Amino acid sequence: MASYGYMTITGKTQGLISAGCSTQDSIGNKCQAAHTDEIMVLALNHRMANVGNIKRATHTPIVITKNVDKSSPLLAQALSNREEIKCTIRFYRTSAFGTQEKYYTIELEGGQVADLLLDLPHAVLHSDAEAQEQISFRYRTITWTHHLAGTCGISFWEEDE
Repeated sequence: MASYGYMTITGKTQGLISAGCSTQDSIGNKCQAAHTDEIMVLALNHRMANVGNIKRATHTPIVITKNVDKSSPLLAQALSNREEIKCTIRFYRTSAFGTQEKYYTIELEGGQVADLLLDLPHAVLHSDAEAQEQISFRYRTITWTHHLAGTCGISFWEEDE
């Protein structure tokens, strides 16, 4: 069973870019009172690899899929201005008690919006689909935390010695 993720984004210039993103005005009837200042993440992809004789892992940008919402123009502005951002992406799942529990977090520091793709599906061929965006984030530091299992990992870029 698929679950949503929720993301907060803070820009060095714009402040809390995700403020009010899960409100009625921002996303209509999909609003989430418990996640008012977070962006609903519909999908996430991230790839890392050890390539050849490079001394550290190679990271590709994290790509998230989200609805067009209040943050859309602000993320476009962050891309245009190469604004430094910090992102926190929280994963939720259904617990044994039937409630939503946060179990995993990805934190990005020293980030930038690397790519933005807006997709408005064909109104006739995909009449039930909604406008969505794919946003790619580059970063300097990434931290992964599994809250329930108590594990954590970090990777960061530094100058070669």
